[in-house]
Amino acid sequence: MDVAESGMAQNDELALSAGPGAVGGVVEAERDRHRLRRTVRTTVALLLVLAVVRVFVFEPYAIPTGSMRPTIVEGDVLLVNKLPYIIRTLRTIPFTQVPLPQLEFPGLGSLQRGDVVVFDFPEESGDPAGVGEAFVKRVAALGGDTVQLVAGRVCINGRELAPSGAAAHLGERCAPIDQRRAAELLRYGGSVVVPYRGHVVALDSVAAARWASLIYGEGSTVEYRNRIVFIDGLPATYYTFRRDYFFALGDNSGDSHDSRFFGFVPVENLIGQATMIYWSRDPATGVRWDRIGLTVQ
Repeated sequence: MDVAESGMAQNDELALSAGPGAVGGVVEAERDRHRLRRTVRTTVALLLVLAVVRVFVFEPYAIPTGSMRPTIVEGDVLLVNKLPYIIRTLRTIPFTQVPLPQLEFPGLGSLQRGDVVVFDFPEESGDPAGVGEAFVKRVAALGGDTVQLVAGRVCINGRELAPSGAAAHLGERCAPIDQRRAAELLRYGGSVVVPYRGHVVALDSVAAARWASLIYGEGSTVEYRNRIVFIDGLPATYYTFRRDYFFALGDNSGDSHDSRFFGFVPVENLIGQATMIYWSRDPATGVRWDRIGLTVQ
């Protein structure tokens, strides 16, 4: 008998001498390892699914202010549907700040008047009050609609805007503002068209100054010198917009920092549509069980 055969015989003798209990223990250990691997695979798959849903479909947003009362109140946490307007890939590698090339695709729906939306604050407005923040407001006007402030009250397409949604019965919440504090385009009381892709505005010294923030936001420069308006260094008598915009208001118009103050919002700033309140807590009284599960209307 050679050395290999001798070793195999010794192993067989050891296994036999160990008895059936030891063999059963080996089998059970192998089953435990198999169950552990299966649990790990299931957990990883579940986490991946949740990550995909979190990034591309639904995302929670906590509400810190009362600008949308009574529709949404402080302490509500909204579930925001990210599919209706714009579907985006990741900006960075998860858990890092490493940037990724971001792709955008058309959403599965379209923006409608009355939608309650979450959007990135339009930094091009020149208003420092909300830079870097996400806002939740109701869409009051779309590209092509006209907006006008009359004695501080909002008129859409020539008609004074009534309260929306859950605030419709609270007429006192449709509050006027000091028109001197309004966005540059609305401050002087004239009717202004909400810009959209392809919309053309005539430019003179006054119009160039009033539209300047939006023009800069689209990546162009605007100057006025020697009685001539220059766009990107070239003389211009008109400007054609390259983006779509909307006009957004808070339901609690007496206490809302909205488009009356910071102007029109690019549609590309949209994060998603507020769909449901999935958690709500009042710091003073605790969980508001009656608000959890309410749809946002």
